[in-house]
Amino acid sequence: MNFSSKRPKSFSLYAFVRTVASERGNVESALTVIPLMLLFLTVLQLGLGVYGRITIDQMVQGGVARRAMGINNSQSLTTEGFLSHANPAVGITAIPLPGGGALDFGTATNVIPSVTPLLPGGDRIASSGLAVQE
Repeated sequence: MNFSSKRPKSFSLYAFVRTVASERGNVESALTVIPLMLLFLTVLQLGLGVYGRITIDQMVQGGVARRAMGINNSQSLTTEGFLSHANPAVGITAIPLPGGGALDFGTATNVIPSVTPLLPGGDRIASSGLAVQE
C-alpha cells in the first residue's frame, strides 16, 4: 500500500512560485499598503498621545507635590524616553491660605512629536497640578 500523496501532472511548483513572485501589473499592493501604513501610524500616534498625556500629567503633579513638600529637585521635572525633548518647565504659583500654608498650582505645556502625516504639528498638551503646602 502506497500512502504517498501524488500531485496532479499539471501542478508545477516552479511555475507556481514564478507566478506568485511575478509583480507585473500588480498595483493592489500599493493601493493597500499606503492606507494601511497611514492607519498604523495614526493608531501609533493615538497610543503615544495617551501615554504622553498621562506621563506629563503625572510629572507635573509630582513636581508640584515635591515643591509643596519642600523638595527642590530639578531632575524630577524632566522626562526620559520619547519625551526627553519635552522637558516640561513647570511654572508653580503659591497662593497663601488664611490658616497658614499655601496652595501650590503648577502648569506646563508640551508637544509630543508627530509620527503620522495626518497630524503634522504634533500633539500639544497643557497639564496642571495642585498641592497643599502645610
